[in-house]
Amino acid sequence: MESLTEVLYDILSHHPDGLREYTLIQILKSKRIEPFVGSSLSDELSLFKCHFFLFNQLYLLQQQLRLEQRGDLVIHCLGILLMPWKGGDGLDFHDPMRDYYQDLSHLEETTREEVIKLLAGFWKSFQSYEGREAALATLGLSEGATTQEIKRRYRELAMKHHPDQGGSAAIFREIATAADLLLQ
Repeated sequence: MESLTEVLYDILSHHPDGLREYTLIQILKSKRIEPFVGSSLSDELSLFKCHFFLFNQLYLLQQQLRLEQRGDLVIHCLGILLMPWKGGDGLDFHDPMRDYYQDLSHLEETTREEVIKLLAGFWKSFQSYEGREAALATLGLSEGATTQEIKRRYRELAMKHHPDQGGSAAIFREIATAADLLLQ
């Protein structure tokens, strides 16, 4: 019987552009692989367990590929991609995400309430990330702007558009909201 890491390697080998996590889970479900086949992704705890188990196995595959120097694996919920080997000893970095997913106590001990809090935090971060581009545009900055640049630009625009200086209250609020988002 093939191990799950072998199954994952085979699936990813046939998708050179990578796969999203959801798509990979659907493929595993269609292949009747446990624990994915009986899982309900609409249930928060079931979703977490599927996600955690999949990422646990992906990090094991990544480690195996690196140790054998036959490839690498990009692991992210928006894209899982098998990559060619680029050199190094394969374990020359610290990855807190890998550490998290390799600790099975997180899978066993995480409660439904904790999963709901994790999901709320994820969506808050995602929305902040999504709004980042618009916030940068509002301040007239480009991606990669430093905290100091954001603060300096906010002060410049705030002085120019503050209602006490004859500016628009709506524009001032927009500038303040953009700066708050970027400085979180």
